[in-house]
Amino acid sequence: MHIILPIILLLSVSSSVMAGAGADQSSSEPAQQVTVAGTKDPDWKRYRKMLDGMDAFDHYHSLAPQADLKFILRPQQPGLATTDLKLRIVGDSASIEIPIAADSTFSVPRDESAAKDDADLRLSTKKGLFRWRPDIHTAGLPVGTRRLGDLRLECEVRWAVDKFDASFIKLAYLVPLGGVCHTSRSRVFYSTASPITGATLVSGSRREKLPVERLDEKDRTRYAPPLHDQSWPDDTLVEFELATPNNTAADGNSAN
Repeated sequence: MHIILPIILLLSVSSSVMAGAGADQSSSEPAQQVTVAGTKDPDWKRYRKMLDGMDAFDHYHSLAPQADLKFILRPQQPGLATTDLKLRIVGDSASIEIPIAADSTFSVPRDESAAKDDADLRLSTKKGLFRWRPDIHTAGLPVGTRRLGDLRLECEVRWAVDKFDASFIKLAYLVPLGGVCHTSRSRVFYSTASPITGATLVSGSRREKLPVERLDEKDRTRYAPPLHDQSWPDDTLVEFELATPNNTAADGNSAN
């Protein structure tokens, strides 16, 4: 069965990280195609949901043991900057400022009183202009690469935060399969800083190009690595083939 599921992940990642389910390699079911309407992707979450993502990071930290958990603000329109933005945890009694770094990343602190207060994360701008995404990077990787374990961990964090915003249909489909990060029936898209023409998985002497269906033909900054495929270890690198200016004139910036 071939199912397309636009999900709120992307985990972009970026991270919305849309998911489309592809046929399971072991499935012998006849090819069909079903489209399920996308779920809401709110700009910000309740603080308790962000804590769920932080708990997932701790639980799955072995995927990227040398990396720390950060989040990043992603502009949804060209020319937006985070320079003057303010981010706070706000509740009836809680008011905690969260510094935003020059690279648009931030860390969410654990605060018991804010969790009890059912506080929210609030950004000092109009809704819809920025989205948050997990931003997990193992230091020392070659330029133009991402580590597969880092991407898997980003997926786990975002799924932990976002899964209960998914529709009942999506939950009923994905949860028995282990969630969006663990099945070949979903494709979690991530974004690169610049347009790419291809991507290659590299593990030791093994090299394999991502098939075209794992590259977004409309947005050439987006790719969907095989998170579910355990034959590729966490230390696998995704090497990107950057597009040249001549063939990217029509490309826009990714909004995920």
